[in-house]
Amino acid sequence: MQIASGVLFTAPEPAFSSRAERSPPNESNEGSAQVVAGSSTGTGIALPQSKAPSPGETQEGVAAGERAPSPVAQSDADVRQQQNEADVIRQLQSRDIEVRNHERAHQAIGGQLASAPTYSFTKGPDGQRYAVSGEVSIDVSDVPGDPSATYEKMARVRRAALAPAEPSAQDRQVAVMAAQKMAEAQADIAQQQREALSSEAELRDQKRDDMRAEIESAREAQSGSESDEEDAGFVSVAERFAEYNARLRQINETLLRISSPSLPTSGTLFDEEA
Repeated sequence: MQIASGVLFTAPEPAFSSRAERSPPNESNEGSAQVVAGSSTGTGIALPQSKAPSPGETQEGVAAGERAPSPVAQSDADVRQQQNEADVIRQLQSRDIEVRNHERAHQAIGGQLASAPTYSFTKGPDGQRYAVSGEVSIDVSDVPGDPSATYEKMARVRRAALAPAEPSAQDRQVAVMAAQKMAEAQADIAQQQREALSSEAELRDQKRDDMRAEIESAREAQSGSESDEEDAGFVSVAERFAEYNARLRQINETLLRISSPSLPTSGTLFDEEA
């Protein structure tokens, strides 16, 4: 599985080494040859090999006084070699289990973020292949535009890096990097929250200003309506008062005509006398 922006979880190098590996090299190539199994970094496991005869060992040397090993001595050498091979096989088996458990722990916690484990193998004295190192790739890229998702993702990466019982130095470096990305994402989340609170405050202020404007407009409209009603009331009272005065004048004029005696008009007397 291809993982973008991936880093590698690697199993730690084994701490054991065989007796043959700890012995100094022989410049004459005499003794047992060392074959270091594993990746380019080595596993520290040396496979025992039978001793090859040197050019100086000839029949003449045997004839000159060197005695061939007795059957008992040869048997002891074979037993020692078998024991060494058995020790190496046990070490390889233990290493194989350790490496596989290490990488499986990464993959189990990483889930979809992690790739399937890949292993480097070596062949043991028994002809079997044993895993001596391994690695798991994991996605450590940010989630664009979503710091909350980035935080959760990096938290999972960190847990996956520290999942094995004994995380390697590379595993710890990945965990530190994930923790740094978590801190950055948390800062982005806080910034988003501040911006959201600021936007909410601005929206509240805008709504408050709009409400105040509406209330002021309603008050002005109500005040204008009351003034119009008062003016209309004044006009109505004046009209009624004027009408009342007119009626009073008419009544007074009628009363005056009734109370005053009738006077002869010009020409009336002459007509009667005639």
